[in-house]
Amino acid sequence: MARLLAGAGWSAERAGEVSAMADFNVRESGRTSDPAIKSPAVTADVDQLRELLGQQYPSYYLRIVKSHPRGARHQLLHKGKIALYTASYGAEIRTGTSESFNFYAIMPLRGVGEVTLNGRDDVNAPISLIGPQQKIDMRWSLDHEVMLMQIPSELLQEALETYLGDPPKERLRFEPGVVATGALGHALRLLSSVGTGGTLPFTASKQAEYHFEQFLLHTLLSSQPHNYSYELGEPSAAWTPAALRRATRYCEDHAGEPISLGDIAAAARVSVRTLQLGFREHLQTTPMAYLRSVRLAHAHADLVRIAETGSQTTVTDVALRWGFTHLGRFAARYRQTYGRPPSSTRQGHR
Repeated sequence: MARLLAGAGWSAERAGEVSAMADFNVRESGRTSDPAIKSPAVTADVDQLRELLGQQYPSYYLRIVKSHPRGARHQLLHKGKIALYTASYGAEIRTGTSESFNFYAIMPLRGVGEVTLNGRDDVNAPISLIGPQQKIDMRWSLDHEVMLMQIPSELLQEALETYLGDPPKERLRFEPGVVATGALGHALRLLSSVGTGGTLPFTASKQAEYHFEQFLLHTLLSSQPHNYSYELGEPSAAWTPAALRRATRYCEDHAGEPISLGDIAAAARVSVRTLQLGFREHLQTTPMAYLRSVRLAHAHADLVRIAETGSQTTVTDVALRWGFTHLGRFAARYRQTYGRPPSSTRQGHR
């Protein structure tokens, strides 16, 4: 059997593509549809579909190997922050894009296919995840149907930031193959019935929709390997005295560097959440507040040394050296901790 695929085909485009397809469906069928609810399946001519998408997205291509009289079919299942829909081209095809702009998970419901990323990396998994700036080349069998989950890149970046405590320093990149028996695979399998007319599990209310989307997002970030997995740590890693020692030592050794919450968690070898709970329970503070106290102690030691040696280094120089870019807040914290302003220490006053 050919490699079961994941890719994004004509769906691997900007987030507005679902809306563009909905508009196309209205023109072809004469029906109107609310994109927030499940819409009826619509059949269209594959050549018309290729022409529309080619006009909308110059980087997209579609080559028909063998046509099928049933035609192309598209059904929008859900349109919230995350979009879900099923699609088939009604043909044996080769399709792809020169770059993708969002994250897509695709799960075959019927038929077989294969996908290649960036012209060389074959995805050999039952479910695949395609990310930004990945060139996609796919082949689908004549009888294929796929379910696609489209996630705006910004939504994933925001969710990742809540784990790290700071904006990510580089683009999020996932391993493209999704293991069907893993947490994400099971979550996506919950949706597999929609390909045969089933009911989505979160249609009861907007609140249920929100929580289900959050469930998908955080399952994706916590279970699918990506370039920030190490910083997030193993979710099952327990808090230990050794983890506390690793975290505090890292703060001491790197106090003069622009380190993040994720950096400390990675050094402690635990998740960000475990790190936060450990500091709260054992030190009655947060990791970043502890880091500030370490930096403040280094700044105080520098100011005492300046007073003793007569150095011309200024308070501003010291504050910036230890990561305090807001001088007013630095002075206030210093006074609260040491009972006098930093300028007083620098001048040698007692």
